[in-house]
Formats: sequence, structure tokens, C-alpha cells
Amino acid sequence: MAKAKTKAEDLELEELDDEATEAPAKGKKAEDTVWGVRDLIALIKEKLDKDYTPREVRTLLRKMARDGGRIDREIIPGNKARYAWEGPNDPEVKAILKAVKGGEIEEGKKAALDKLKADKAAKQAAKGDTPKATKKAAKPPVDEDELEELDDEDDD
Repeated sequence: MAKAKTKAEDLELEELDDEATEAPAKGKKAEDTVWGVRDLIALIKEKLDKDYTPREVRTLLRKMARDGGRIDREIIPGNKARYAWEGPNDPEVKAILKAVKGGEIEEGKKAALDKLKADKAAKQAAKGDTPKATKKAAKPPVDEDELEELDDEDDD
């Protein structure tokens, strides 16, 4: 025979069901539902067929925030807040795609490399070192008479 459930047991089971539906899925955080940098990188790869690292994209985002506020972000030391947009149709995302298409990431990498080279040259100049071409010492020309003598000795 089936046991009759009491009202207390019914309420307890309903509460457990409610808690189970409110809990986020395993392995997923609430923040993962936000459209962020990784989603932006996937969109760039899909639309522009260019593959960038999150670091390269975040560097561009910081540059865009500093340069006249093309994106809404406060750039201060210690600001570790995640970038978040509404989705691929967000105006900021469209501006970022336009900047990437215009080659701003490549320009930024080239500028950083040029600055690094200039800093290194200035540092060497301050030390008094001049960059020298590293060439191997040229071998002295071989005397043909010596070769003939060596050949004569081998024949003996």
C-alpha cells in the first residue's frame, strides 16, 4: 500500500524543487552569461577572419577608452572589472570591429615594437656601446704553394 504523504513532506519537497531550479548549472558562473572579450574575439574571427589573443584585444580596448572615450571604460590602475556588452549589435562592439578592421591592433603592435627598439638603442647609446655587426672573422687566404706542398706530402 502506498503511504499517504503529509502536508509537511509535500512542502519540504516543493522547497527542494524550488532550490534546485534556482541554482546555476554546474561549471557555469553567473558571469559567463555576459557577452565579453572572448565572445568579441570569436566574433572578430568569424567576421574578419583574424585571430587575436585576449591580451591584444584588451590592449586595443584600453587604447580606445583613453583616446577620446570611444568605448565607455575608466582606465585606472587596479581596474579589474570585466568588459561586458549586450551582444554583437552593441554600438561599442561595432566600433571595436571597425577599429580592428582598420588595422589598429597591428598599428599598436608595430608602435610598441618601434618604441622598444628606440628605448634599447637609447640605453646602449647612454652606456657608450655602439651596436656592432657580429661577423665571423674572415679566414686568411690560402697560399697555393702550401697546398701543393701538402699534396706532395700526401703522395709519399
